[in-house]
Amino acid sequence: MTLDPELVHKIDLLVDGTRFTNRSETAEALLRIGMEQFRPERTALILCGGLETRVRPSSFATPKPLLPIGYQPLLEYQVEYLKRYEFDRIILAIGFLQEQIVRYLDERKLGIRLRYSFEKEPLDTGGAIKNAESMISSDFLTLNGDVIFSGLDFDKLIYAHKKANSLATVVLAKSITPTRFGAVELDSENRLVSFVEKPRKQTTGEVWVNAGIYVISPRVLSKIPKGRRSSLELDVFPKLMRENAIYGYMHEGYWADVGTPEDYLHVQKDLLTGVFKPQEIAGEEPWQRSG
Repeated sequence: MTLDPELVHKIDLLVDGTRFTNRSETAEALLRIGMEQFRPERTALILCGGLETRVRPSSFATPKPLLPIGYQPLLEYQVEYLKRYEFDRIILAIGFLQEQIVRYLDERKLGIRLRYSFEKEPLDTGGAIKNAESMISSDFLTLNGDVIFSGLDFDKLIYAHKKANSLATVVLAKSITPTRFGAVELDSENRLVSFVEKPRKQTTGEVWVNAGIYVISPRVLSKIPKGRRSSLELDVFPKLMRENAIYGYMHEGYWADVGTPEDYLHVQKDLLTGVFKPQEIAGEEPWQRSG
């Protein structure tokens, strides 16, 4: 790497023998400052703390994020996907059968920093995020530990979130069974204007639903009580809607929830028939992505 001589001279002026002892150390420190400004550290939080009652008896012995999809646990798919989008660290909010998750995941093998937020009792989605507050310092990605997807561009998702100056951005996927998820409506600027968690009335055809993947500002944490059960969908998102501060991001690619035995078998079938392609879970290399 070649630097402008005038810039090198300015770097040398900072070498004082105490704070910076040589040119290389000084240049590295300045690069780190610049990287923090133009490419802040990326943090993801995976919610793995549920009791998994819908997929029993399988989840009596195995936490749902570790259920195999083909030859690889669901959670490992998520971690590999996040790695490809250059997330710097992943926080795992764990509770039920938490020791199995800690024992299975190997930081060195996965090549990414892992942190754990332990729940003594189930705190629901909002409470789990609040419980990890001390590990969060900037906008962060949150995803449920029971969703699997491909073709979702996290770079574009984060850009859309920041461009809208949103407090929370909800990834939306199409579903023919909105009664199991949260049905949403957007305005012309993709702002959420209606959010009905698990609506009672079944509609015909596909509708946009909450995919269980979000980008959230740390400012949202002040709206969640500490040490108590709290739901993002029922308690937090309605508040953000009243403030016109929550947006949707429509995902057209593969998405599935493995919350029931039927869903779990359906994903396995998608894998075997090529509808879901594991090699696409990580997407393309950063320099190959469009946009």
